[in-house]
Amino acid sequence: MADGILRLNDCDVRSNPAVWSHDPSMMWDPVTGRYYSYSTDVFRPEFGLSSPIGIPVRSSENMVDFKYEGIVLSEGAIAQGRDNGTYPDTIEFWAPFAEYVNGEYRIYYSATKAFGSSESRIWLATAKNPLGPFENRGIVADTWGTDDSYPNAIDAHIIWKESRCYLVYGSFFGGIYIKELNGDTGLPLDGNAKNLGICISRKAEIPRIDGPEGAAVIYVPETGYFYLFQSYGWLGDDYDIRVGRSREVTGPYLDMEGKNLVEESMGVKIAGSYRFKAENPRADEGNNGWVWDGLRGPGHGVPFYDTQTGQYFFVHHIRDGAAVNREYDPKENRASYKVHYMMIRPMFFINGWPVLGPEPYQGEKFEPVSPREAKGYWEMIVLDDQDNEIKDSMECVLDADSDYLTNGRIYQCRDLENQRDTLVVTGFSNSGIAYWGKFMYSIV
Repeated sequence: MADGILRLNDCDVRSNPAVWSHDPSMMWDPVTGRYYSYSTDVFRPEFGLSSPIGIPVRSSENMVDFKYEGIVLSEGAIAQGRDNGTYPDTIEFWAPFAEYVNGEYRIYYSATKAFGSSESRIWLATAKNPLGPFENRGIVADTWGTDDSYPNAIDAHIIWKESRCYLVYGSFFGGIYIKELNGDTGLPLDGNAKNLGICISRKAEIPRIDGPEGAAVIYVPETGYFYLFQSYGWLGDDYDIRVGRSREVTGPYLDMEGKNLVEESMGVKIAGSYRFKAENPRADEGNNGWVWDGLRGPGHGVPFYDTQTGQYFFVHHIRDGAAVNREYDPKENRASYKVHYMMIRPMFFINGWPVLGPEPYQGEKFEPVSPREAKGYWEMIVLDDQDNEIKDSMECVLDADSDYLTNGRIYQCRDLENQRDTLVVTGFSNSGIAYWGKFMYSIV
């Protein structure tokens, strides 16, 4: 974000609103004429962040420059959502999704028994103002008291099919589920929060990559498909973004080879950890020795159609890959990159499948550029479908008839790593592997 993700080593949410946004959502409010992004509660005192529990929100007039607005749940809603009976109170609320329906603002948010537990609840809270206070209306999904073979009631997303409202949710364990809600109230259609719905994605027994979680569904009239986005991997490091599609909201969701996302496929990978080259990143006073080392773990995002620009976007969190932010857990034998940000990418559709822009949105118009205009030296990243290690760029010469250029979407945008305008390309190879590219210089 302008003055947000670009200032990677600034960990103060007051001066860098994009920082600490985890599991971000996005909503356009026709009443106030502003965008609102709600996210997971984050408490990191070692970085000077002391936002209280209660769902933080950021607002914007242009989806580029954001303002941190504070938390939105009422004190009563917070107390009710945290209450786990004889079990210790929930520490923080996760993964909110918000929408404006029937003259009211609705937020679906998660309260779990403990980190790593499959026993959780998704609450619906409502308000007359996007900044709250939001009061709880009721529970829409409840997996409290279930074992790990059931879905986890977290990571809510709402998708409407005509006048019918559906909740998409779940994380690891039993997979991703969908259940119908009452569109008038936002509560379960049958009044039963324990009715879990049907499974639309679940990990097979073999893949080493964890997941799926952080699911969201959008319908795209231009293609006639519903798209199910989800994340695989460890959220602290090698998280990714994948997708399947279906003609029906309830599935089945399939990959490019026609494999079902239920136990057959993880979906088509469209984003992962990456490292473009950067020239003198943040080499100004106060840099404190910070060195660019790529971005890690894009994931848990939401597809978003912006009615103001007529453009599709994908809103997700991502982690600063600098070694200074790396924390190793010997017990789990894995690393976590501690500082994370909200990132908004443009989303395009090529042959009926979504691709994401290589660089964050900075207000561009995305005018298409022809392969003939784009021939030259390029920096390319190929997003391996199975290997979730960070991907370094490679330099190559692309002619006007190169598959990378003829298969992809080329446009001009702002270069995050080098702070200048450039051409980029995004697309799928002939074998269905997603790639990103950044123009370097023309062929002489």
